[in-house]
Amino acid sequence: MEGPKPRFGVIAVVGKPNVGKSTLVNVIVGQKVSIVSDKPQTTRRSVMGIANGDGYQMCLVDTPGIHEAHNRLGREMLDSARAAVADVDAILYVADASHHPGAGDQRIAKLLKQVAPETPLVLALNKMDLLKADRVMPHVEAYCGLLGTEEYMLTTATRELNVAKLAAMLVERLPEGEPQYPVDDFTNQSSRYMAAEIVRERILSATRDEVPYATAVQITDWEDGETITRIHAEILVEKSSQRAILLGKGGRTIKEIGSSARLEIEALLGSQIFLELHVKVEEGWRMNPAILRELEYRES
Repeated sequence: MEGPKPRFGVIAVVGKPNVGKSTLVNVIVGQKVSIVSDKPQTTRRSVMGIANGDGYQMCLVDTPGIHEAHNRLGREMLDSARAAVADVDAILYVADASHHPGAGDQRIAKLLKQVAPETPLVLALNKMDLLKADRVMPHVEAYCGLLGTEEYMLTTATRELNVAKLAAMLVERLPEGEPQYPVDDFTNQSSRYMAAEIVRERILSATRDEVPYATAVQITDWEDGETITRIHAEILVEKSSQRAILLGKGGRTIKEIGSSARLEIEALLGSQIFLELHVKVEEGWRMNPAILRELEYRES
């Protein structure tokens, strides 16, 4: 007797900034696909995580948080998020369960109805550990009503609560199809891009105020040797004052960023690396199309 046919599909993960989209994707995939931080707009372009399971392969497209754009980088992030939902098998909408839907959720719901009105939608009410018991049903009903869905799961991604149940709901919405990627793959990103993002994640953790948002990382040189991989990265900032903050007193901050990033990149590559970081002032880089293209935040 013939068993069930394999499933394959693509699911766009959307929502406001800082609701836990990237953490959810990382947990479902079982590997770190997207960098995470407690700062909004950490994810700057859509990236794919590939979850392989018994009888299915599910591609989760982690999108930048949908927000009002104030510069060209912001507009590119919005375009990336819009493009990600245009042709997928399902949408996973991630919301902060502890908050009632606001103007940002209303804008995204309107966008989804315009771009993908017929696409099945599953709601993840994340950060449920922050949701008061008497607000559970009011918030569930408000989000379900806004998004026009009855399919939801309360989750806490940081503690992996109900994430497996959410993944099972998503698998049910995958169409029949053969896997499109090798089963050992967990992302479609290049090692260079992931290494740059790891450095940026460490910058997000080490700095505050305007510095995280005015910073980008680009790998300028990558040499694979027999015993060590040499990686040179350029960190862009917009002001000399931001460069001074990143360097720190006696270069202490940039050394700490480099040391912690090196360990994680070594774990990613499975080999020893030498990482050199250089901080460069590039005024207005967030408004420069050529630089955004080089950073892979903008399509060619």
